Amino acid sequence: MLHKGSVANYMDNFIIPGKTEKKLKERTVKFLKIAEKHNLCFKWTKCEFDATKIPILGVKVGNG
Repeated sequence: MLHKGSVANYMDNFIIPGKTEKKLKERTVKFLKIAEKHNLCFKWTKCEFDATKIPILGVKVGNG
């Protein structure tokens, strides 16, 4: 998913972009299934879903 551009990663942050809600949901589910397969764990209190703006390296990034 990293090589296809459907997930971005910086250190311990994963960003899953999607132009539509459907595409975002598909990518998120696929990512979580892969993570589960490889026994990766996430702290759910630090997870944010369906966000329109997110902070990356101290800068808020959003649509546009």
